[in-house]
Amino acid sequence: MADIKITDNVSLSTDLDLREDAPLLKAGLTSLIATGEHLFQNMDKPLDQANVQAVALGGNFNSPSLVSGDLTSLTFGVGMNCSLTVKKAVDQLLFDDDGFSPVIPIPANQAWLGVEFDLSATGTVAASANGVGVSFEGDGKLTCATYTLFSASPLPLLLDACGVGFSNFSLSTSAAEIRNQPPNTVNETEVTGSITAAVSFDQPFAMNALASANLPFNEAASIQPKVTLSLGSSLHVTGDFLVRCYKISDSVVRMGVYKKHGSTLAVTLTAGAGIEGKIGGDDVLNALLKAALPGVNVAAAGLSGDTAATLNGVVRDGLCRNLSATFNATCSAAFAHEAALLYDVQLDAGDSAATDSALGSALCGDWTALEALPNVRRIRNIAVDTVEKKTAITVNLFGFYSAVSTTDYLKTCTVLIDESGQVVITDKIDASRVSASTSPYAADRDKLRQALMEDFLCTATYAVASGKLNLNLSVMQSYHRYSNNMSVADVRESVSLGYALGLIPHGSLDVALNATSSFYHALVSAVVRYDTPALMNIFYKDPASQAQRSNAELEQVGRDVMCLLLDPSDPTDAIRLGVLQNNNAWAQMDEIGNTAAFSGIPELGGLGPTQLGAVSADWISIVWWAQALAKIAPALSATTLALGQAPPNNPSQDAGFMKARAKLANVLGDVTRNTSAAFVHGWGAAVMFALSGRHGSAEMDLTWNSKSLHYD
Repeated sequence: MADIKITDNVSLSTDLDLREDAPLLKAGLTSLIATGEHLFQNMDKPLDQANVQAVALGGNFNSPSLVSGDLTSLTFGVGMNCSLTVKKAVDQLLFDDDGFSPVIPIPANQAWLGVEFDLSATGTVAASANGVGVSFEGDGKLTCATYTLFSASPLPLLLDACGVGFSNFSLSTSAAEIRNQPPNTVNETEVTGSITAAVSFDQPFAMNALASANLPFNEAASIQPKVTLSLGSSLHVTGDFLVRCYKISDSVVRMGVYKKHGSTLAVTLTAGAGIEGKIGGDDVLNALLKAALPGVNVAAAGLSGDTAATLNGVVRDGLCRNLSATFNATCSAAFAHEAALLYDVQLDAGDSAATDSALGSALCGDWTALEALPNVRRIRNIAVDTVEKKTAITVNLFGFYSAVSTTDYLKTCTVLIDESGQVVITDKIDASRVSASTSPYAADRDKLRQALMEDFLCTATYAVASGKLNLNLSVMQSYHRYSNNMSVADVRESVSLGYALGLIPHGSLDVALNATSSFYHALVSAVVRYDTPALMNIFYKDPASQAQRSNAELEQVGRDVMCLLLDPSDPTDAIRLGVLQNNNAWAQMDEIGNTAAFSGIPELGGLGPTQLGAVSADWISIVWWAQALAKIAPALSATTLALGQAPPNNPSQDAGFMKARAKLANVLGDVTRNTSAAFVHGWGAAVMFALSGRHGSAEMDLTWNSKSLHYD
């Protein structure tokens, strides 16, 4: 045994007995400095009776370099570089329960003592044969701790427990170190860097082909609505992590990487042989377009060379953003560090050389080899969890059905992505409709939602007009929303969309929403698909006779749906609800028709500027929408009538049909130039679904704080 002195540098001191082979002695630890009397007053008390939770200490070293296995580039910090932690039965758990990893309970007559040191790394730690579980380069800071379990009756004195705890302090830097780690200890390293997880996976894409108001409508255009590509051979996940190595027994170790609470992960992909998209190469977009557009010659369309490389880079970035959003939504526990990768390894089974090799790779940040070992049990791997969900990435092709040909469409297109990784392919000239100012290839979230609503209306109209051509078009309306910390109001609004779509039983999530104050990495995705009969219901109250709804009928539907999306507990929403449900007030607003004069309406006279503005915005949205459908329906009827009278083989040669379709295009152009901002949110999707008689096919996914819900 060897003595290490703890002193307050004034009058108090005591000695700790450390084992001769303790790593801290090999690193040159000579003494520990404690401030104040509190620690010394508790040294002679049993561990469970000591009034100590956390104490800061300063360790002095003859040589501050820590040599552990092959890792020789870690040094101890200066000053107060150490802390002592005691966890007792009253604490119940050693670490907070993240809901995914097995907990470590603390029953009566047990306690844990943790010894933690701040370390600095220089050079490339990951370049050594082993590491600390996360790969990082350059200078970095690490916090390393060892927790030791004490189980006896009575428990040892705090002084004796400190001697054992400081003796056990070590780093899990190699397979040999893990095998030598004492049972009933946990080594933990807090570090920023990257981990690699093995995932070759099939990524589905939902191709949302859209028409614009412009002629022509290309009846010959063809697209595969669902495309799947094999992507990636591994995922690199960068962020703030904790790596824990829990030696459960001599033969079992639990290895895990935990995402730090409150941090954000970034995901990138690398490609392997035989992968269609080859994320590391330049043919992701090429593979996607060839699968979605059978027979298209992507190179002939001009998507080659530097242009292809640039646009492929945008698509790859979109894939990584989408995976990052999904990873963060999957791993976003509200109050605890959450397991991202967690495995139990049976050290006395399987091929020991293969096991040691896989452990060494994991300690360097590459956790792929552990997955294949027969003596390893996966508890959690968020990479696997994420890709097994196979959430489709939406690819919105604006103006696709309005191009003369697919080749011409691709010749003039560019690619944009939004913050959640949804992909937009659009005409370069028309890209300003959805582009953001932050980057040449960024899509603005709100502009994108508004443009999607505009072009959905155009596509739905043309799909109905072309129904007699038996195109059997499926029109999709999508809604995506992601935030690393979504407001309560925005989450409630998204849930209300699920209520309005008839997917979520009304009020079923109220308890969960009321019990949650913060919604970390919230991800909302809703998709509604319509076939031609469902679209006919949107435009006509009687599709067979093409009988149209009146303005009053349309406004009533718009008002009813708007009410479904409002929160009666919100003061402004309560005012809006009152007006939407007040037939007299609404009739006066319609009669006046000028929002500047609305304050003269008795029911609105007492409203403040903000409340009156919200009420006026509702009226503008609903009235515009009702008038738009009222204008489109007769023009659509005239077009379908003319189509029925035109030669069936080539209706574009019929003057009557072309005149009617040109008038329809003018109506659509006028409508979309005045689109309401209400379509930025979920009302546009909900009100169209209501008009269809809920005949569309809807589904929705909600994720926040690591909780995922699916509705269809």
